[in-house]
Amino acid sequence: MRSRLPRVSFGTQVLIGLVLGVVLGLVARNMGATADDPNWLSETLGIIGSSFVTLLKAIVPPLVFLAIVSSIANLREVTGAARLAWNTLLWFAITALASVAIGMTVGLVIDPARGAGVTAADAAEPSRTGGWLDFLTGIIPANVLGL
Repeated sequence: MRSRLPRVSFGTQVLIGLVLGVVLGLVARNMGATADDPNWLSETLGIIGSSFVTLLKAIVPPLVFLAIVSSIANLREVTGAARLAWNTLLWFAITALASVAIGMTVGLVIDPARGAGVTAADAAEPSRTGGWLDFLTGIIPANVLGL
């Protein structure tokens, strides 16, 4: 079933978005800041922006994984695809093993935890706890696997 809405060109959509952005900006400015909370708009937009970026970071690993799987699945029609797939997986395994070995060696050599003792002042209760907005932004995962 076709949509009955008229088709709007991309340029018109951009202009509509520009006008809406200007109008919303003027409305937000006229709402004004109070003496209690002068930065309410920047804080609110900062929370929305950081949540958006976090969600973008969460969607990247599944997209990359699906792109790789799709590419491998489409290799069935290419001659020598099995050999190419095995060489790719072997190369991936070798480089992953090498990076793990390098990381562990560097970690053991420089001992990054040396001198990281916690003092009694650092172990005390925090002077400030987060609010409900901090809670909401904290539950958005940085990636789907939660790593």
